[in-house]
Amino acid sequence: MDASMRSQYRIPGETALRSSAVPVEWNGRVLELESCETLEELHALKKAWQALETRCPEPFAYFQSFDWCLNWCRAFLEGESDDRVCPSVYVLWDGAECLMIWPLMTRRVRPAITVLVPLTAPMNQYATLLHDPARFDAALGQLVFDEIRKHGGCDAICLDHVPQSALLASILKGQGSSPDGMQQSAILDLAGIADWESHHRALPKKQRLQRNSRRNRLEKLGALDYHVYPAGSRGYAEHIDHCIAMKQDWLKGTGRLGRDLFDPRFAAFLRDLGSMPCGDEDGVFLHALTLDGVPIAMELGMRFRQDYYCFLGAIDLAYQKFSPGKVQMENAQRWAIETGIRRFDFLNDPSTYKSSWTNTAEPLIACYVPFTSLGQLYCRHWMAGLRPRLRALYDGIGPAWRTRVRGVVDALHRFVGRNGGSMSLVLCCIP
Repeated sequence: MDASMRSQYRIPGETALRSSAVPVEWNGRVLELESCETLEELHALKKAWQALETRCPEPFAYFQSFDWCLNWCRAFLEGESDDRVCPSVYVLWDGAECLMIWPLMTRRVRPAITVLVPLTAPMNQYATLLHDPARFDAALGQLVFDEIRKHGGCDAICLDHVPQSALLASILKGQGSSPDGMQQSAILDLAGIADWESHHRALPKKQRLQRNSRRNRLEKLGALDYHVYPAGSRGYAEHIDHCIAMKQDWLKGTGRLGRDLFDPRFAAFLRDLGSMPCGDEDGVFLHALTLDGVPIAMELGMRFRQDYYCFLGAIDLAYQKFSPGKVQMENAQRWAIETGIRRFDFLNDPSTYKSSWTNTAEPLIACYVPFTSLGQLYCRHWMAGLRPRLRALYDGIGPAWRTRVRGVVDALHRFVGRNGGSMSLVLCCIP
């Protein structure tokens, strides 16, 4: 019996366990903790998954939504023979009622380490879980986590970008290792903004003049226009490809990390996003600032329960000195205000330019919890120790040197892919 049939055949309060489930005793009841590992099992969860999305009160949950997770699995896992990655989506049931869905996956780190990470990592921008607030709390979450630790068959769980306000942060509090320092997401809180005009007038005079000057400079070059393409609309798919191509050019020119953007499956994944939204207003949108009909700045973003996530931005490098990305951003924020979006989220990239576009922030934590002795070494000395230091060193050496280093790293990845061996342990977490 799969998850989609459960409500037809299970009686609330029934405690007979499925053979694949782990019993979780809670307040005199026996709950069931399942791990769904196939695409068929995940598809069967659609109704329960999307219903839980509507009940879960937490923000920052889009990257655990059914639309995001299932489209990623279809694009990157369906038909693939790679055994290094396998979904491990944990579902907590009370009879026919779904209390929690935690989308994770097992990732094999050669030669001998297997870790749990968020499903879709590293593309997910937040790590959290979906839960029923009336039936699932931090105490039950800690009990579930203990069962995953005992029965998950992995060496560790490694979670980056957990919102500090999320229930998951409370569940993980005091466990494992974390890197020094703290990240945060920059957010424009729109709750107190009545309309675009009042928001624009409230900006400092210097900021208003800078924004007007950037737009005027571009308008002197030709006809400037702005378009928003909802997922599935005419022109959406072809503009996705254009946006990715511009982003790839920028990554190559600056030596930034982002190997997933060069995977042809990435474009297919983005084209299908928005096909399974839960709410009427949820969706995926492609923004395009055009000059004489040709895009010079683009952004792909997702609206989920009145929150908007700036997922992928790109510019035509030929117009870089005119700052088209900032002009596009101004238009996107105007669109957000006019369409009733509550939060405009720049996500977790620590770029300094975001301070002039935002008015609040969400602190994020990273937590690496070992399950075995090998996992203890991996979490403490690599994930929380050497890895963040290497990443900081790489980010600080400048575009020219980053490009050279990236070429060497890519060559090593190709070598390891052909030959395997212990070197892959060193390269395993370089994104």
